[in-house]
Amino acid sequence: MTEKRSIANSPAQAVVFLETIAAIVEKSPVAYSASAAEDLAAHIRGMAEAVNTEAHVNPAVLDTTRQYAALDWHTEAIAVLFAPEHRPTFH
Repeated sequence: MTEKRSIANSPAQAVVFLETIAAIVEKSPVAYSASAAEDLAAHIRGMAEAVNTEAHVNPAVLDTTRQYAALDWHTEAIAVLFAPEHRPTFH
């Protein structure tokens, strides 16, 4: 079966993606100093705000997209934590 399924990308998804990347950068300043990580996160958040402003994203759609994204990241984190290679680290 060659049925193609896809979810259309929306400006709300772009905003949430950028917000998520900013949060990751800000919380994980491994490759940057803490201040550089904060600066980069602020720049990425500015990009998210620009997309939001230019596209006139419906606030309700943006909130719903944020909620789904939070669930996706939570599910992904749980999957990683319960992967076989991480199990020995649990006590």
